[in-house]
Amino acid sequence: MFAPLVAAVVVSLWPSPTPVGPPNRIVFASARTGVAQLYSVKLSGRGLAQLTFGAGNWGFPVPSPDGRFVAAFRGPDLWLEYTGALIAGPRPELWVMGADGSNARLLSKNAEDVSWSPDSRRLVYTTSRGIWTVAVAGGPQRRITHGRLGSSPSLSPDGRSIAFVRDSFAGGLLVVRRNGRERVVARHVWGLPVWSPDGRWIALRDFNTVRVVRPTGGVVQIRSVVPRYCITACIRPGIAWSPDSRLLAYEDHRGIEVVARSGGAARLLVEGATQGLAWSPHRGAVAFATTGGVGVATLHGPIERLVSFGPGEAMPGLAWSPIRADLRYHRPEETPLVRVSARELEARVPIKQLSADGDRVAYWLCPHSLGVWRPGDTQQVALGPATLAACRIPSEPTWPGSTVYDLALAGDRLAYLSVFGGNSTVWELWLTSLHRRDEGVKVDTGAQTTGELLPPRLGNVIGSGPALVYGAHNRDITSRPGPESIWRLDGTTPMEVASASKDLRPLAVDEGRIVARRADGALELFDRVGYVLRTFDVRALGAALAGHDLVVLVHGWLRDYGAATGKLLHAWPLPNVPSSGHCLLYSCRGIRLTLDDAARGVVVYTLDGKVHLLRLRDGAEATVPGARKAELTDAGLFYSFAGKKPWPGRIRFVPFAELPLR
Repeated sequence: MFAPLVAAVVVSLWPSPTPVGPPNRIVFASARTGVAQLYSVKLSGRGLAQLTFGAGNWGFPVPSPDGRFVAAFRGPDLWLEYTGALIAGPRPELWVMGADGSNARLLSKNAEDVSWSPDSRRLVYTTSRGIWTVAVAGGPQRRITHGRLGSSPSLSPDGRSIAFVRDSFAGGLLVVRRNGRERVVARHVWGLPVWSPDGRWIALRDFNTVRVVRPTGGVVQIRSVVPRYCITACIRPGIAWSPDSRLLAYEDHRGIEVVARSGGAARLLVEGATQGLAWSPHRGAVAFATTGGVGVATLHGPIERLVSFGPGEAMPGLAWSPIRADLRYHRPEETPLVRVSARELEARVPIKQLSADGDRVAYWLCPHSLGVWRPGDTQQVALGPATLAACRIPSEPTWPGSTVYDLALAGDRLAYLSVFGGNSTVWELWLTSLHRRDEGVKVDTGAQTTGELLPPRLGNVIGSGPALVYGAHNRDITSRPGPESIWRLDGTTPMEVASASKDLRPLAVDEGRIVARRADGALELFDRVGYVLRTFDVRALGAALAGHDLVVLVHGWLRDYGAATGKLLHAWPLPNVPSSGHCLLYSCRGIRLTLDDAARGVVVYTLDGKVHLLRLRDGAEATVPGARKAELTDAGLFYSFAGKKPWPGRIRFVPFAELPLR
């Protein structure tokens, strides 16, 4: 499963299959609660059940042929294991449980690809010491391969042969062992061998080819494919046979394609990036997982969505399983994460980020659990997992792990920046809307391939009304970023607005105007296409743009300029402490004062953890007791504060007319 080179071998005798009914459930992995768990759903889309609970780290379920059991892997680096990445540390654990998740038992602490015997009594799997087998009922493990170690075992449908992977100096070998005799049937193999239902063929999904092999020898290259491009966590592409052994479904850069065993033109069945596929053994339906959920596609019918995913909920791996009457499934964890009243939102975890625009506020609670709330509405708009389990911290780090380090609400659009680490640190900019209610689309990416901590490649995403802009360093994957430039998001394709030989960082946007700071601290006011309207020769630390006012934070002062005239209108002293405007994940360390927002002649700033309001015309000032983060719009003040358990995260709205300024 994880070896970059593979050999397939056919080996020992296994009991014949046990007759079972048609598969009516799909077993899959998802981080819909915030950590990776196993689930099962009926083909109708009803009866969603959760098989595993707790810390998570589950993935790649493999149901037994008779539908009584599910084998699955568990481990903090499970995602990385299935990418073929060479990593240090322990391999995943192999577990077996009832098909409803009951009586889970650990079978091996060091396991990889797994295959069931046709009678559902034994499992064959890979360890760092070769291929082994163990009885599901318990007992000692028995080694199958000796000498040159093998991997990626796959048992034939009649149970009399096994295919597995063996490395060699000439590349991966596909070997078939039957009745104790081995035969090399293909060379230069990469991928998990998959038997056809009639047992006459073995399919291989290499990096850029789909091949079919006879167990007795002879290779047919059916089709060259274009692999999906990715930076990190590139899972191994899947392949599956139709029940009559005549067609193959496989994943490539376009989605899921179907091709005849003999070759020829391929048909696109499912468009878009997928994270697993499985062909039903008894019907012409292909189950698949995407970033948007689990669905079923047929050759001559529409695609049906069975389960929807929010941002970050998709995990690779799914399979069909027969339904049984003797199982007791458990409903998924559904403890609400958020509740709202007329002027207050309460969350079961602290509020980590805020962004307000107009009469709404966007917030981030935990990895990929975002939402938007408008005071007076009876419920929030959830853009991701909406249950308490989404924010439970597992005992070990999971992959992928991501942090939303900035977000910007602009009308009905929400842009957010996330960062996660693996072989490299990856920054991503995502764009969604209140109409989609899903993770949206990824519009920009930057990666850092070194272990050195560098500033984010993407940063300072800001929005107001129809305008969304952000800063981005060079878009190449290099060890060090180039100068930062300004980009605009009208649709889903970024457009560069302005650049310079040194950093040009966006600080504020309003009414089609963009304020950016040059490397020397001076501010430039641009229109939406990058034309310079005015330059302000100051050493700015931060800025906020609100109608006629351009509010600038400099060392020890808050200055109010006329945005159109450049005239200094007001200046108010502030403590001369380490200060900043909009600071991000790595840039807030040591900062004591931040300029947060401005609207209708009022400024909000934070000093030593306390939120302050300041009226520009007369310097009237007030603090907001308990507030941790704040955003100010023409509608009023949105601020987060700490509440009591079980609702420690709170957002409160204060209409502008009720601000505590006298």
